Amino acid sequence: MNKRESVLRLMSGQTALVGYGSLLLRSSLERTLGGTYTGPYLQCSVRGWRRTWDAAVPNKRFYVEGVEGRTTPRAILYLNVTRDLSTTINGIIFVVNQEELAAYDERESIYERVDVRANVDVGVEGGPIYMYVCRPEYCIAHSDSPADAAVRATYLQIIKDGLSDLDEKFRRQYEQSTDIPPAHLIIEDRVSQF
Repeated sequence: MNKRESVLRLMSGQTALVGYGSLLLRSSLERTLGGTYTGPYLQCSVRGWRRTWDAAVPNKRFYVEGVEGRTTPRAILYLNVTRDLSTTINGIIFVVNQEELAAYDERESIYERVDVRANVDVGVEGGPIYMYVCRPEYCIAHSDSPADAAVRATYLQIIKDGLSDLDEKFRRQYEQSTDIPPAHLIIEDRVSQF
């Protein structure tokens, strides 16, 4: 058994989740909860994973204005995690009840929950610890054009804001365990009002 740096004890009906992208920003986490989060908020490391830019959410909401007019990318790329035995990602562990877990499942609808208990450096007792991993049918390995798949500049800002609330060591580990977002796919996104 691996040595655990700390132990999190869950109460009945609670689930621990690992946030590794937009969920690093507490206000993003709280938007899904619909209120202030006051539970455990622990830094962690998860062995055997790497952050990648290949989770593709079908899109009709975000667009970009360019010289040729409005372009609505067919998909928006978000962070995902893929197995990589040579890499350890870092993240934040937070705790939800069953109703809140359903809200996160809806938010992360193209992802599935994967149990990472064996790979995380925080021991969790009394319940599971999950990380959201994009389902293969929603992964895009490569895109040449933001018309096909784009990375939102506003999403990158959410991650930057989340990292700014964490220490320098955390930010360095994040950079070492995360693919660089494809610059040719980054758009200054706007939101359609329909």
